[in-house]
Amino acid sequence: MTHITRARMNDEADYFENVAAPRSAAAAADGERVAADPTESDYTRACAACVAEIARENAADYRHIAAELRAGEIPDCLDLS
Repeated sequence: MTHITRARMNDEADYFENVAAPRSAAAAADGERVAADPTESDYTRACAACVAEIARENAADYRHIAAELRAGEIPDCLDLS
């Protein structure tokens, strides 16, 4: 089993909190903008709404992962080897 230092966990948490989550939040905002655009087709708007929902969920997941890493936990979904 690989030993992961606290510093490495904090670096990973910084990435999830300051890079991955904001990137997903921006994607969600873009999807919401397209979903609300009446000049887009119904299909495009529906797809954009789905993408926005997924991106919002991903942003929340990334923030949760960051919090777990800061608490000294390594989430099961993460491979830090």
